[in-house]
Amino acid sequence: MKRRFGASLLLVAALALGSTACSDPTATTTSGGSGKDTLNVYLYQKPKRFSPLDTFQGADQQVMSLIFDNLVTVDDQYGYEPRLAEKWDISPDGGTYTFHLRKGLKWSDGKPFTAKDVLFTYQLLVNPKVSDGMAGRLANVAGVTEFADGKAQNVSGLSAPDENTFVVKLASPDRGFLSAIGGGAYAYILPEHVLGGVPVEQLKDHTFWSEPKVGMGPYTFVSYKTDQYVEVAANPNFREPASIKKIFLKPVTSDVATAQLGTGEMDLAQISATDVKTVEGQKNLKLVSNEAPGFVRIALNQTQPRFADPRVRQAFLYAIDRKSFVDKSLAGHAKVPNSVLQGTFVPDGINAYPYDPQKAKALLGEARWDSSKPVRLAWIPGTRDRDEFVTLVQSQLSAVGVKVELQQVQAAQIGEIQAKGDFDMNLFGGGLYLVDGSSAFPVLSCTAFAPKSGNIPRFCDQQIDQLLTQAGAEVDESKRDELYQQITKRDNELVSYLWAYSPDTLWAHNTKLTGFTGHGEFTLGFWNAYKWKISG
Repeated sequence: MKRRFGASLLLVAALALGSTACSDPTATTTSGGSGKDTLNVYLYQKPKRFSPLDTFQGADQQVMSLIFDNLVTVDDQYGYEPRLAEKWDISPDGGTYTFHLRKGLKWSDGKPFTAKDVLFTYQLLVNPKVSDGMAGRLANVAGVTEFADGKAQNVSGLSAPDENTFVVKLASPDRGFLSAIGGGAYAYILPEHVLGGVPVEQLKDHTFWSEPKVGMGPYTFVSYKTDQYVEVAANPNFREPASIKKIFLKPVTSDVATAQLGTGEMDLAQISATDVKTVEGQKNLKLVSNEAPGFVRIALNQTQPRFADPRVRQAFLYAIDRKSFVDKSLAGHAKVPNSVLQGTFVPDGINAYPYDPQKAKALLGEARWDSSKPVRLAWIPGTRDRDEFVTLVQSQLSAVGVKVELQQVQAAQIGEIQAKGDFDMNLFGGGLYLVDGSSAFPVLSCTAFAPKSGNIPRFCDQQIDQLLTQAGAEVDESKRDELYQQITKRDNELVSYLWAYSPDTLWAHNTKLTGFTGHGEFTLGFWNAYKWKISG
């Protein structure tokens, strides 16, 4: 049963196409093609490579969502959408998940797809020696510990009883397991016939991840011209072949993407709220807005003693005028979050941490903050609202006695920085925290530290961990929600992250493009690309 959280908000604005786009695909200032066969799409960052085993990176995930596929994904209404699995069964206690695969599917190279591919993939995803993104999310699969310790050659909780069935047995019941594998652009299935013969110790650095020519997605990888574009072509073996034959995904800055929407050089782009006024009032573009299920945040490295005191993290929140930023810089196209979980998982009465620099100073004084030591704030530049926000953070933290040094990093570097904990503060965004409360586990649990999962700040609270375990095993939905509300209350008190803002996900596209629905989670923005068409 799908759990819905509101409908998309469609905002239609007139945006002009401007000049006719050039057809040379090799330059970022041109369209890469025109007509019904080609689409030019904005990538908000430069991709590194395309491996479902890597730490999650937004631009990489966006590309992978076109060339790979998973068992289940999340649609634009935040309900579970069958993909390679046409249906699934969950045991009454939430301890066993049985996935029934679609029959007769083929890989892009024509080889048959079976449950053996799924089993092969999940054996990799749970393996901490090769999996940086998913190992922590799948740690509850039965037999993972023995496998990771070298006491077993296979994971006992994973099986493929026949070519169309895949079964996952968990070490302890978890009613939210689907959110661990289908809650975002990850857990993509890999081809055993291509990678099965590669020794595990060589797999992580295999050349396949730079040119993943074989996949189950609606498109196949063609090439990546570094800093220019990623080219993909329609997969003729996909279960519902796409009508748009080629897509060029271009990593440019958000202001360039917005400008190219106006000239016709870009057909689809996620835009910042700061650019809404720029595009409003022009012709032939449609603006689509959806509630974001995640948020932009700053991780404070809590392995450093100076950030381990909750009073310091609370002080930083009080010192930053998040509401004013949302109202002025984002024109109200965002919310101010005060916990990881969102929506129905947020109880009444939690601390809103309003702008209060005097309170911030008092808390820093109580925590004996050393103002002589600077703090580095690392972020990937090029997205206008994030660029503006880090400048605001630097200014307003300085006003309460915290010296902030801004550190620009490239998208290719951020995964390593997060994995090694080589940062003081790190701004990033994303997440799916509306679908199921268990989505908090990878970013809050003491067992989910990066790089094996998504707890970037290395936040740890035993009470939250106990509640997460209880909620995962609870079969009564109302009781689960109550437990997740307790988690939210505790999270709010301890300030696991500096919750910055939850921007509405805004997409602008040429009105000739039809079928695009505007997912709120930007890494899933292309979730139904095989249904897109270009008219005219």
